[in-house]
Amino acid sequence: MENIKKLIADCAEAQFSFELAENDQLKINFEEAIPELIQRIKDNKEGILYYLRSDGYKKVVKATQTDQKHNLSYAQQRLWFIDNLKGSTQEYNMPMAFDVTGELNIAVLKKAFHTIIARHEILRTTYHEHDGLAVQQLKGIDAFAFDIQEVDLTNLSGDSLQTALKGHIDELIGQPFDLSQDLMLRVSYIKRTNDSGVLLFNMHHIASDGWSMEVILKELFTLYHSYIAGMPNPLPALSIQYSDYALWQKQYLSNGVLEQQLAYWEKQLDDLPVVHSLPLDKPRTEGTASRVGIVHGQLSSALAKELINIAKMYQLTPFMLLHGMLSLLLAKHSNSNDIVIGTPIANRLQSELEPLIGFFANTLVLRADTSFVAMDEYFAHIRALHLDAQSNQDVPFEQLVERLKIPRSQSHSPLFQVLLTTNSDYALTPGSEQAFKLPNVELQTYQSDYIHAKFDLDIDISISDSGVALVWEYDTSIFMEQRIQVLNDHFCKLLNGLACMVAEGNNDLPSLPMLSQEEAHYLLNEVNDTVVPYAKDMCIHELIEEQASLHPERAAVVFDDEVLSYAELNRRANQVAHYLREEHHIKPDDIVGLCAERSVEMVVGIVAILKAGGAYLPLDPSYPVSRLSYMVEDAALRVVLTQGSNIEIAERLGTPAVALDKHAQFSTYDITNGPKSQLGLTANHLAYVIYTSGSTGKPKGVMVEHQALFNRIHWMHNKYGMTHRDNVLQKTPYSFDVSVWEFVWTLAYGAKLVVARPDGHKDPEYLCRLIQQSQITKLHFVPSMLGLILENKQFSHCHSLEQVFCSGEALQQSHVEEFRKVLPSTQLHNLYGPTEAAIDVSYWDCSGDISKGVPIGKPIDNIQLLILDPNLNLVPKGSVGELHIGGDGLARGYLNQEQLTSERFIHNPFYDEGQGSCSPRLYKTGDLARLRADGEIEYQGRIDHQVKIRGLRIELGEVEHQLSGLHSVDSALVLAKEVAGSTQLVGYFKPSHNHGGFDQKNLIENIQKELNGDLPAHMVPSILIAIDEWPLTANGKVDRKALPEPEGSALQGEYVAPVTEVEQKLVDIWSALLNIPSDTISTTANFFTLGGHSLLSIRLMSEIRQQFAVALPVQAVFDAENLAALATRINQSQGSDMRPAVEAVARTSSIQPVSFAQRRLWFIDQLQGGSAEDIMP
Repeated sequence: MENIKKLIADCAEAQFSFELAENDQLKINFEEAIPELIQRIKDNKEGILYYLRSDGYKKVVKATQTDQKHNLSYAQQRLWFIDNLKGSTQEYNMPMAFDVTGELNIAVLKKAFHTIIARHEILRTTYHEHDGLAVQQLKGIDAFAFDIQEVDLTNLSGDSLQTALKGHIDELIGQPFDLSQDLMLRVSYIKRTNDSGVLLFNMHHIASDGWSMEVILKELFTLYHSYIAGMPNPLPALSIQYSDYALWQKQYLSNGVLEQQLAYWEKQLDDLPVVHSLPLDKPRTEGTASRVGIVHGQLSSALAKELINIAKMYQLTPFMLLHGMLSLLLAKHSNSNDIVIGTPIANRLQSELEPLIGFFANTLVLRADTSFVAMDEYFAHIRALHLDAQSNQDVPFEQLVERLKIPRSQSHSPLFQVLLTTNSDYALTPGSEQAFKLPNVELQTYQSDYIHAKFDLDIDISISDSGVALVWEYDTSIFMEQRIQVLNDHFCKLLNGLACMVAEGNNDLPSLPMLSQEEAHYLLNEVNDTVVPYAKDMCIHELIEEQASLHPERAAVVFDDEVLSYAELNRRANQVAHYLREEHHIKPDDIVGLCAERSVEMVVGIVAILKAGGAYLPLDPSYPVSRLSYMVEDAALRVVLTQGSNIEIAERLGTPAVALDKHAQFSTYDITNGPKSQLGLTANHLAYVIYTSGSTGKPKGVMVEHQALFNRIHWMHNKYGMTHRDNVLQKTPYSFDVSVWEFVWTLAYGAKLVVARPDGHKDPEYLCRLIQQSQITKLHFVPSMLGLILENKQFSHCHSLEQVFCSGEALQQSHVEEFRKVLPSTQLHNLYGPTEAAIDVSYWDCSGDISKGVPIGKPIDNIQLLILDPNLNLVPKGSVGELHIGGDGLARGYLNQEQLTSERFIHNPFYDEGQGSCSPRLYKTGDLARLRADGEIEYQGRIDHQVKIRGLRIELGEVEHQLSGLHSVDSALVLAKEVAGSTQLVGYFKPSHNHGGFDQKNLIENIQKELNGDLPAHMVPSILIAIDEWPLTANGKVDRKALPEPEGSALQGEYVAPVTEVEQKLVDIWSALLNIPSDTISTTANFFTLGGHSLLSIRLMSEIRQQFAVALPVQAVFDAENLAALATRINQSQGSDMRPAVEAVARTSSIQPVSFAQRRLWFIDQLQGGSAEDIMP
């Protein structure tokens, strides 16, 4: 942003003058027109008007203060606060070094610096606390023994000299200032030879800024010239000092200006992203000083001229244009359209401030919205953004931070972490090389690598007719040089692309190119080099028929004691298939319902429906009838296959139901295979339809064809292998698409399918027993169920397991680590894929490195995985975007939902018919992902699981990774929850067995402490809730809706204390189960509102049974409106008085009293002289 005072000064030098004419119009007077200057005036007209209208141009006069203690300016206050917070640190040192060639006169140099120190009070100022306020205290020149520190290295040469030189420079630069007692300027001269060396001076930012560095250099060179020639000090006396400005600033801003401008900034920065979303190469750490790395970039003179013309075309300054383009760059790399960049301004609008040394610079916060489609509209937004910021530039940055109540963090700067500067305001720019001459001496700026990062990125851009120079300073603690080089390359690509698009008249902003052709080729083709030939015309059941022909007597299906050979499976399935075709006229693409529990009949039904040419639709009998009825109606089913035990449920669905276990009804039908040619069946017809939850509240049916399924099974067989020696456990509910490969892969390649009993997939003891008894070699677990079974000691004895597959939700690092310990010889594989893409589309072998999390890996055969931004552009490697799937695995779409199908299954904008691996369609998964540097894809959560808390965008997956990686945590889930009216991060975790023996309170405190050591404060969950067992959905995934709500007591209404002993005991039980302090639980509270769920309700009933000797049904918890009502129910069940618990008594004698019931029977026995009346056979 061009400095207005500098522009006015340039105009004055060219004999241009301004005045405010009538109607507040700007009038310009000049003798000779200078086109370049006139254009600058036009570009900055609003800023000039603002300057002339405001009080900003009024002179700063010398204060009448007699006390040597003065207030700090707002800018100084912030640095003083940081210094107190972190202790003396080199972070805000402002070093400058020069290579000296020639014989430097140290005595003259010292005299010149002494004059500068005497001239500028700010250099002789120290900082203290007085009556609770920070003050600056001026000290006399004699209070400091200033000297130039000389280091003589003339006895060294070669590498030894360079090593010593670097060491001394780093040491001098890194030495912190003590603000309470140090002179704010240090000077050193390191002598290499008699006529060369390095001149280094260092200042603290509290007493200096970029403009001040220019001032001190000009004065130093002027004084050196005079003193070496024996002349007196030629510098004019200063009319004011920095302390006068500090007082003036407070008075000026207290005159209503501050509040008026703060109102603008409060609105402009409302709900600001606290931290940018650029991908980091390393995690942030708290409070550590970080070194700066530097990357340089350069663009041609021709392009610079084009960009300057483009800026004029859109009524922008070149700086505005470059800021707009940088914002686009960051948006494309961060998966965010809300981009915040800071930029410094000199803040010396009055001429009397120009010769002063001090911290005048202010920083403007530029918040750009990059979601525009039209380029001209976007640049109009950028222009307005800059003009508004300039019109409100008087608000000190420190006041802005305070007013917005930005949480302080030692891991990042407040409001923004990316700074954009231009060297047009200052003579010296970091990373630049400039030469200066003194008598008999030449000085060249010296570059040291010992610079500490104040921001994540500090980008300096210089644009002129000679070209564009870019200097990228980056924090090496979070970024690698390669990433910054990529940012530089992409920025240059964007600027070149802008010039081309403007020349072509293209106004479409999203089409602005950023990636090189090589990058795009890598992302599109090399990552997706997955073409593998397979029989695209095969239907999946043909493989099963082939096995029945080759190995008819081999066991195909085992369920408890029932065994079905391949021949018998094929025969029974053929009979049912012929029945379906002949009696119900099933033909290709017809859907047939299957309402059955896990059993032999379920397997027969699936194969039969496929053989009939139909597609099977799972109708889980455990689902509510209303949901099943919707599915039956939506799919227009003509028949439902079921079992005798579920016939009543099936018949309630309003369509004919046929029991598969009534074998007689199929006995007359043909037992031979029906050739698909006779059926009109092809691989492009449907194989199955599975309903998944829908955002509208109604489930949606996903239609998957034979070819998509065949490709998936063919890949799995080639990758992992299946033989007749394999025993595969079928335990996944068949309404979950993982079950499809359990059925089909096993039977297609001649292995044995061992079917678990209904609900057996929820019982770890049963599963371990079944695995061992049946010598299972392959099976699947949802990660949450894997975590549960890993706790079972018997699982370590399941040595028959060769391969375990995981999918369905994110596999956590702790699960992989534990699995490696429990079954070190068994392979664990992480698979990923939505129902809409034939089960799985990517894979990763869990024997690899998991220190950075468990990736979902690479695409499977004939599948393409593209990570795109909202405009369907490829995102660069390492950046987050939405995962899109293409290839042969895609489902046909959603049944009877053409609009939803067209929204989620979209045209591939990169489709190339000549490219064999390219797919014409893409499925939008809604999953966030990024391509890691090692070429593996990493799942980053759902788009709707990206949360924003106090303006901070947080990837929950990253927090989960840290939480689950702790030794005391088995598994974890992090959610954003509304707590007491605000959004908080809530971390749910299941403690590991080796959690150190802490009780729950201490365990949570210990975890919080560990997380504070691993994560920035804003990423640490404010609430941690321990979970005994994860509540699971029917498909075995973690039921997020069933997790306890944090601080539920806030939702229970007015607190009512327990009165009776029953109520008090219930409060204590609820407190223990829900992890809520007992003194916050009201008798008006509802168990489920406080966070209870079905599993906890079972435990609650157990506690009630033990405490009150009352056996209530679980339904009683659901029926009870609140704690008081449950207490009443307990009282009613046991009488009005509470019955004490039965306790064991000490037996001191073999003679014990009898109960009243026993006494009655003893009396009858004595009366009747013995009787068989009360015998209980």
